[in-house]
Amino acid sequence: MFRSILLFALLSQTIFANSQNTLGPIGQWREHYNNKSIFHIVKGDKIYGASRGQVFSIDSKKQVELFGKSTGLNEVGIAAMAWDALNQQLVIAYNNSNIDILKGDQVFNVNDIAISNLYGNKKINDIQILNQWALVSTNFGIVVVDLVKHEVKDTWFPNNNRQPTLTYQTTITKDSLYAITEEGLFSCPLKNNWIVSDGWHFFEPYKKFGLNKINSNTSIIAVYNKENVYQFPFTDPILKNKIGTIKQVNITKEGIFLLAVNYVNKGALLQLNADKSTTVLIDSTILDHPMELLVNQNDYWVADSSNGLLLKNTTSQWTTLGGPIENIKGKSFINDKVLLAPFSGNANGFSTYSSTGWKNYLKNSNNINLPICIASTVDPKDESWWLTTNNGLLHATTSNTNFETITPLNLNGVYKDLQFSTIGNLWVVLDGQGLLQKKDNAWKLFTPPNQFIKSGLNKMLVSKQGQIWMIAPQNQGIYLYQSNEVYPTEVWKQLTTAKSSGNLPSTNVTSMVEDKEGSIWVGTDNGIGIFNCGDISKEICDAYLPPIKNTNGFIGFLFQKEIVNCMAVDGANRKWIGTNNGAWLLSADGRTIIEHFTKDNSPLPSDTLLQIMIDPNEGEVFFNTNNEMVSYRGSATTGATTQNDIDIYPNPVAPGYNGPIAFRGLVENAIVKITELNGRLVYETRALGGQAIWNGKTYEGSKVASGIYLVFVRDDAGNEKGVGKIVITSGQ
Repeated sequence: MFRSILLFALLSQTIFANSQNTLGPIGQWREHYNNKSIFHIVKGDKIYGASRGQVFSIDSKKQVELFGKSTGLNEVGIAAMAWDALNQQLVIAYNNSNIDILKGDQVFNVNDIAISNLYGNKKINDIQILNQWALVSTNFGIVVVDLVKHEVKDTWFPNNNRQPTLTYQTTITKDSLYAITEEGLFSCPLKNNWIVSDGWHFFEPYKKFGLNKINSNTSIIAVYNKENVYQFPFTDPILKNKIGTIKQVNITKEGIFLLAVNYVNKGALLQLNADKSTTVLIDSTILDHPMELLVNQNDYWVADSSNGLLLKNTTSQWTTLGGPIENIKGKSFINDKVLLAPFSGNANGFSTYSSTGWKNYLKNSNNINLPICIASTVDPKDESWWLTTNNGLLHATTSNTNFETITPLNLNGVYKDLQFSTIGNLWVVLDGQGLLQKKDNAWKLFTPPNQFIKSGLNKMLVSKQGQIWMIAPQNQGIYLYQSNEVYPTEVWKQLTTAKSSGNLPSTNVTSMVEDKEGSIWVGTDNGIGIFNCGDISKEICDAYLPPIKNTNGFIGFLFQKEIVNCMAVDGANRKWIGTNNGAWLLSADGRTIIEHFTKDNSPLPSDTLLQIMIDPNEGEVFFNTNNEMVSYRGSATTGATTQNDIDIYPNPVAPGYNGPIAFRGLVENAIVKITELNGRLVYETRALGGQAIWNGKTYEGSKVASGIYLVFVRDDAGNEKGVGKIVITSGQ
């Protein structure tokens, strides 16, 4: 049986309802993060946790809500979290030293540490809450953040000479603040929730122990490092740990010490008894790498950096937070039904994303691990899945959900890429050998000429003209094979930077895509070249290098001196370009920049794009970066062949709605007219592929009045027509 194999079959699995992962309106973003690794867990009005990229909450009904840059947070990469009970808000610190304060649906940013130039190393290590203050332990001292005004109030240095010092953690008792630093343990009396700057006391006996963590339950204090635990003020350890690395010590209100411990590739939750023995509460068959522990009445919540979030009460249950279970490093494929995403790298298996969410495939029906998958595609005839592996092909028929492993012609080696041609033949790149074709259930090998380097064959593109474009190894440009699917003559050619032999902007080719007009866009480390080639056995195949006027007024070439990592074409034939400087949306001819998204102006988690994929029906653009995947609801979809019902969203338009109104399911590049019931024209536009956008305003820019409006759609020839209605309730 073809199914998603969970990592921990011996555990009962808690299914948490995800409240965020629904497709939103045009212009809205969604994160598709790997939440397999959880690093932080705190108790507030809900249970809050954090993976590397985003924050989540779990309420009493087990409803999950995800928070990321798409919901207003300012960064990814979470360093520490704490709950402010007085003001009912979550304090989030990031690896770049920025701080967000999440209160309900509002986010307040405190970026003073991040933008400060006073200290070289500003790393945030921990957060403790002291009434209205957040005490942020950093590599230079303790930054005091006002949780009411959402601003930095002061900086405390845990010594009496006001010199910067690396501060690992703080803890608070009834009348004192304790800080563990690179020099050792300090304390300072608290008066009205404040300290005297020269009132620090140094505990000399702890200096030699190399301690870096501290915790308390207001009366009992534990000071520890990865090996030993001390109960302050005693200098003999209450635990000499010889079995693993201590990640956290938690002291219950009854004074019981609980320890999250990592062994070699395993972990456990231990209880430290009065006689210094330990009792295992959760053993290493369940935990791998526990990082933080939260005790909430009879519930033990454990953040595990390998497996996610564990809830232990009467049973042990792993949460399901959604998303791919590994970072996606392979070549994904998307159509109107599924996104097929190989993990590649060192991770076995793959993920799929569809209307039902993410599913992870790690093992086959015989409980055998799937191989490392590299690239993927879907057969347009039967919708079966195909993936390349390090030694063959993986084929999954979605009708009976069975996997089969195929080694065509018994040819061993790394199968790198694959794609179906427009007439249904499957083409596969076999590194070191050439091209494989599956036609009428028979396989055939096509070997490049002897002068072509075969070791290092990787990516390819099969054009509508039956030509296979392969990125040549070792910066040799492009190997172009013309099959006899369209043109009668089979021929191999190599394209380089030479005139009449390719005219590429660089022989270091990085990406390729075919647009709706059949042009081949080739990305290199020095911009883009555009090919419009016919029968290459008879004609020269040279790239056109589009001239672009730069901001300084000089004429250059498209993305000159940029590395073009990936490209995609949307329903309106516009080009999405992924570089090391973000994602760009260009007009169909590439001459106009429509959008430029970076990690600073959008929810992109990184400016380095690996792949861009577009859902043809919804227009959702998926950006896979070198640091997780996100998606953006674009304005263009693939046009319909015939005009059927017009899908209008939202409809009716609710009061107060000021976003875009979308008309979907249109014939390609249709003319769209919005009129009043009496026929008076209000607005006219043209579809982007199969979708048109209206801002709810007239030509003059005024918001239309409430009422019913007619929507007329037709193609340029007037053959395909449609009529719809839209109700406006947000007008004047």
